Amino acid sequence: MSIESLEAALPGLMTQRLEVPRRINWQMVFDGLRTGLPDDYITLAESYPRLEIGQFLFVTSPAPGGEAGFVEAKKEDLAGAEDMAQKGMLGGYPAFPESGGLLLWGSSIDGDEFYWRTEGQPNEWTVVVAGRNDDWFHYEGSLTGYLAWLCSGTAVPHGLPPNFPGPEPVVSVG
Repeated sequence: MSIESLEAALPGLMTQRLEVPRRINWQMVFDGLRTGLPDDYITLAESYPRLEIGQFLFVTSPAPGGEAGFVEAKKEDLAGAEDMAQKGMLGGYPAFPESGGLLLWGSSIDGDEFYWRTEGQPNEWTVVVAGRNDDWFHYEGSLTGYLAWLCSGTAVPHGLPPNFPGPEPVVSVG
């Protein structure tokens, strides 16, 4: 899947695409996290600032000049995930940097969390959703593939509100 699939599923998204990609220092991010990130996420982050779908789901990304802060926030997320994994509260998954460990990429207004399952190379990573009621769902595809599937109207939102994202979800960037 690609960003084009997501834009097809969310027609309002394409109108908000930046004319000039954001210049994010990815090497600083990769060095700080000690890993690369999936290409679809990099393209999404360069094309759209912080993405919000249906006033509910948020996809975080670094801002140009804010890469160090992004890395620090991710390290805090990872410390929390490691603590949860040790307590058996991470759906049976380990925390990143273990192979197959979870690395957070988004959240919802209700406290749902969206992760990459970091097994293999970054472009092979899949999506894990942790619903706020301890509902866990593993999607065998990419971040943009998951979002396109979820927003296409054909997906069951597994652990998310049953009416999300709705027939015409509002999309905003910023």
